[in-house]
Amino acid sequence: MTRPSRRQVLSALAVAAVAPLTACPAPSPNGTSSPAPSPSPSPSTLPFGLLVPSRIRAVVFDGAFGTDYVEFAAETLENTYEGVQVSISPSEDVRVSVEPLLADGATPPDLIDNSGVNLLPVGKLADRFESLDDLVESPNLEGRPIGETLYHGVLEAGTFNDRLIALNYALSVYGLWYSAPRFAAEGWAVPATWDRFLELGELARGQGSYLFVWGDEAAEYYQELAITSAVKEGGHEVRVALDNLAEDAWTHRAVLGVLEQLERCVTAGFVLRGGPYLEAQALWARDRSALFYPSGAWIAAEMQEVEAPDFGMAASPVPTLTAAPTLPATAIHASPTEQFLVPRDAANVAGGKELLRTMLSREATTLFSRTRLIPTVVRESVPSGLESTALASQTRLLADAGEHVFSWRFVTHYGLGPETNAAWAQFLGGGLSAAALAERLQALTDRVRNDPTVERYTVE
Repeated sequence: MTRPSRRQVLSALAVAAVAPLTACPAPSPNGTSSPAPSPSPSPSTLPFGLLVPSRIRAVVFDGAFGTDYVEFAAETLENTYEGVQVSISPSEDVRVSVEPLLADGATPPDLIDNSGVNLLPVGKLADRFESLDDLVESPNLEGRPIGETLYHGVLEAGTFNDRLIALNYALSVYGLWYSAPRFAAEGWAVPATWDRFLELGELARGQGSYLFVWGDEAAEYYQELAITSAVKEGGHEVRVALDNLAEDAWTHRAVLGVLEQLERCVTAGFVLRGGPYLEAQALWARDRSALFYPSGAWIAAEMQEVEAPDFGMAASPVPTLTAAPTLPATAIHASPTEQFLVPRDAANVAGGKELLRTMLSREATTLFSRTRLIPTVVRESVPSGLESTALASQTRLLADAGEHVFSWRFVTHYGLGPETNAAWAQFLGGGLSAAALAERLQALTDRVRNDPTVERYTVE
């Protein structure tokens, strides 16, 4: 993907004509309107006590969303407070880049974007990070308490060991992504059950296409597909068992049933290994080598410069085993993503929080949604009048799901991504049966559950 430069980012804002809320009247305590104060270079306007001048260092995952959205906030901060300097270090492997710097005696960056396949195991490292309670209680750049601007559930996703230490930035809707124009031209509907998916696989084969494609570093995306499908089929007891690391979580009938259906897809030859994940995604979105790709909503930005001009990317709910699942067929998995953390031992803790506060402004969040085709965790951050089938389908999925939106966090919380990815790659490549995959994943779950050094969370 060719990402916009900082100058292009600023131009996008001008074209969008998105006025910052600081230009709008703010309600006064008596209910009347009064002009909002202009930004001031005085340090007294900084709620965390940032010293001016000072330097702020951030490590940002350089993946689907790039880094320029953080650079935009950094430039805003630098322009507001003369003498503040912000350096952004892109990373393609956050765990390798940052984890050694969290050890005793080391100096970590002031802000970390914990994203990508190889995540920091935040559950194990929770005491290394600052509480963000003061951040959500502080005013945004428009003067409104940040906590009042966020979608429901955002703070829960960042709470570890009863402490709010992380704030996710994007709100990702998960589903099966496909070409809406292609399906319309063929007269196909996205199947609601796995047996119908297998029938569609035969039709795809007849056209020289696969049903699914997977990338080496993103094989774990199929775990998300499997869990979502199993939760819809078996109900929240499946989600609770997995999140609570239950002894029989991976042998639940709904979980095994979905894994067996995916095994049928593999053995039937409907699943293509695409190599490195960006190449695999290009095979799907540019070359149309496969019908579906399971992913979170970041896929729209990741393939924005790669997909065929008439591809018309859209998302659909994942299938279930039966036509009468426990949860409605419209139920979806959606969760906050792009996890930002402020290390306790950073040289400039106040700077890390101030940069994150700037990222949560109206200008910054609107820019992100416009250029990345995904909402942020800040309500009303999606600009009106934006034509995007990908963004429209996310809005539709959320509306259709209603209250039946769910999530889990055991994989990221316990840092299981690399090991689960390896297991899924072997399975999708035909080297593991459904039963063997379930056994492997249960062993990972059991290891974490039985480790006395791991601080665990419980869900109901």
